[in-house]
Order: sequence, then structure tokens, then C-alpha cells
Amino acid sequence: MATAAGFSVQGDIHATVAAGGVEELGRSGAALGESGIGYAAGDAVAACAYGISGGLA
Repeated sequence: MATAAGFSVQGDIHATVAAGGVEELGRSGAALGESGIGYAAGDAVAACAYGISGGLA
């Protein structure tokens, strides 16, 4: 009985830690998406500036 209870507690701890890891991955994925949007916007501005300057930028 004690072994089963110990495994149950360890399983609960594992589930809690795993849920925290999934949450953290979700946050980092969202941050990567935001940075990708930022890079795309910056590239678009640079391309426009390059086009307006006639390639002299």
C-alpha cells in the first residue's frame, strides 16, 4: 500500500511539473511568434526604404 501511495504522489508531482513545462513552452512559442512578426515588419520597412532610395541605401 505504501508503495502504491508513493507512486501516486510521484505521479502527481510529475503531472504538475509537466504541466508547468507545457505552459512555459506555450509562452516561449508565443514570444517566438511575436519576434517573427517583428522581424517580418522590419524587413518590409527595409525593403521599402531600399526601393524608395533606388537601391542606394
